[in-house]
Amino acid sequence: MAELHPFLVHFPIALILVAFLFDLYGVARSHLNSTWTAFTLQIMAALSALLAAFSGNLAESSPAMQEVLVQGVADSLEAHISMGNTIVWIVVLVVLGRTFALLEKKKWATGGWLFPTLSLALAILVIYTGLLGGALSQDILQYFIEH
Repeated sequence: MAELHPFLVHFPIALILVAFLFDLYGVARSHLNSTWTAFTLQIMAALSALLAAFSGNLAESSPAMQEVLVQGVADSLEAHISMGNTIVWIVVLVVLGRTFALLEKKKWATGGWLFPTLSLALAILVIYTGLLGGALSQDILQYFIEH
């Protein structure tokens, strides 16, 4: 499953970004179906983020990665892991908070700017985490080129 990490990470990234767009459209146009679509996408993002994090943790502990870590990409890996784990927790918390607000039928859960703002923050964080993952991949590639 560790080798699937580069494939799996793209699902939560895409889902979070598209959820933000649906949230933005839903609030700007008072379109309730778009808000519900954003919520559904965030649920899917949370589930796929958990899979991506699990596969990433397996990849980190693989023997090949341990050899590379010794050689100097530990800082890049640590930054990527830290942000990745942060994203997983944030998206899960946003989904849980949104679920609670929707079940309680709070008006601000479907018509306010709280969840679109949180979606934007998630989108920015997930892009940054993806950039860290790309930098990590480049560092690993550079290690193998040099050795």
